[in-house]
Amino acid sequence: MKTMPMLDQFIQRHQLDADYLTHASEYFSSALLSIVSHQKQEKKTFIVGINGCQGSGKSTLADYLGTRLSSEFDLNVAVLSLDDFYYSNKQRNELANQIHPLLRTRGVPGTHDMNLAKATLDKLCAGATADSPVLLPRFNKFADNPYPESEWPIVDRPIDVIILEGWCLGVQPQLMKDLIYPINKLEATKDKYGIWRSYVNQQLKQNYQGFYQRIDHWLMLKAPSFDSVQAWRFEQENKRQALQQNTDHKQQETFMTSAEVRNFTAYFQRITEQCLATLPNQCDWVYELDNKRNIVNTTQPTLTTSATTVD
Repeated sequence: MKTMPMLDQFIQRHQLDADYLTHASEYFSSALLSIVSHQKQEKKTFIVGINGCQGSGKSTLADYLGTRLSSEFDLNVAVLSLDDFYYSNKQRNELANQIHPLLRTRGVPGTHDMNLAKATLDKLCAGATADSPVLLPRFNKFADNPYPESEWPIVDRPIDVIILEGWCLGVQPQLMKDLIYPINKLEATKDKYGIWRSYVNQQLKQNYQGFYQRIDHWLMLKAPSFDSVQAWRFEQENKRQALQQNTDHKQQETFMTSAEVRNFTAYFQRITEQCLATLPNQCDWVYELDNKRNIVNTTQPTLTTSATTVD
């Protein structure tokens, strides 16, 4: 497959084999053309949401779609991650002291600055200009804090498509009865009374659902089960470590062991399983993955639902 310079750069950024482009074109071109078609019809900033558990490849997919939309269709694209809106370490420590110690760890709903997330999307949709630029927040996972605003990318022209990815993007809150019993050792030992999971669920209701309504088009990379998440997350950690060794970062970084990865992913189990159980039927495109992240099936649930309703 002949590649364009921007796609070559994409391959280098993510340390991928060139075969990725062949497979990505096969599986994602239909969704890409659908996004282009919708954006042209609606003549407004079109927001695409990508859900996928940790290590599923959602960040790579977001960058791939953004690269092709820019290079092939001459669209102005902004790519964001829900991770970019995490609270600072200091803010999460305050939440931990006020509500529950588990909120010290970033990740779950309630640890994002949703006011900043909403404001950023709304400003991009209103139209960035040279006189009224928009800053795109960025979070430094090595430092566990946002990058200084002076290092945030600046958008100074109108954006045609926003691509937003996140591991819990689009998830609906659970019923109260589903919060009663812990689902893993972390919840059983560190959230005996359900304070943490109830707070997270309440945050989903209050601060995330309205944000999700801004999204026009949904894609999901659907893992076979939560069991895949730990292996993928550890693989992701190894990739980060290799990337760090090949850069000029001067600060000493720390990386998680396999045991630490198991403990870390336990924070995400409840919501990941909720995503896998409830989100596919709400998405425009669902890509079902096997344990090696190969796409084994593609469905269009909302299209199927619409066709069924019409009939």
